[in-house]
Amino acid sequence: MNEPTRYLALCLDPVHVGTGGYRLGRVDMSIVRDPATGIPKIPGTSLAGAVRAYAELAKAEDDSLPDINEVFGTAEGDQGKQGMLRFYDAEIVLFPVRSHLGTVWVSTAERLREWRAGLAEGGDQVPLPSGLRDENKVLALKGLDSGKPVHLGWLLLETEAVLGTTATLQLPDHLTFVKRLVLVSDKLFYHLVNDHLEVRTSVAIDDETGAAKGGFLFTYEAIPRGTVIGFEVAIDPRRSGSRTEEQTLQLLRKAFSTLKLLGVGGMGTRGFGRIEVLNSAQEGRAARAGDGGH
Repeated sequence: MNEPTRYLALCLDPVHVGTGGYRLGRVDMSIVRDPATGIPKIPGTSLAGAVRAYAELAKAEDDSLPDINEVFGTAEGDQGKQGMLRFYDAEIVLFPVRSHLGTVWVSTAERLREWRAGLAEGGDQVPLPSGLRDENKVLALKGLDSGKPVHLGWLLLETEAVLGTTATLQLPDHLTFVKRLVLVSDKLFYHLVNDHLEVRTSVAIDDETGAAKGGFLFTYEAIPRGTVIGFEVAIDPRRSGSRTEEQTLQLLRKAFSTLKLLGVGGMGTRGFGRIEVLNSAQEGRAARAGDGGH
């Protein structure tokens, strides 16, 4: 298996990938979370299913693209075969939170280190902070005065400097919409993300009458628009057949262009799910900035 290619993507709409059932609690329909951290994620299977569907649309328009079953595999009974691609779960890298100054994106030291090639202008040449000395404070990385406290939702947090200096992070062109960025502890990140998910209330519609069904009011949560996620896609060269890796990446690029139009996950008819893939740091592709509705 080749080294996975890493992608950053911007949620243009709220994204709801449900757990497949109802629960008693804050919302009726919750979203998938990482069992180890409790942080919402988008499963690789959900990404793979959506990308495959959009790759089929691209293949229908351009027959020179690789065979869909060869690239994504097939699960038709005992004759099913594994494809070339493996999609890994998408995790939240930068999360938007309201503040008195406008939207502030939050991240953690571990996430910045993990995705530094796509987050920092110049990649590994730019030093990134290693963490926080006080987990109840934040570190201003961009667009904020490190000497002043900052509101993050319902929290008022003091800021700290690293080794007596202010840390700054130069973001690349595809992340110019991130005007303010702070580093928080893992504990605060967990609370900020889960307390600031988008929660909506809706009602089921009767197919025959077109009116709302009585007693069918429900709430559901979603990763909010403006969230930056990161995911990996690996290509297995042993299963590539006569197709080159570049042809497969070309098919992915075409499928990604539809991902920002039709989306991933549930609630698509309610305006959910569109994601724009911003760049792949490893391929050195031309990056594009997204506005995310901010």
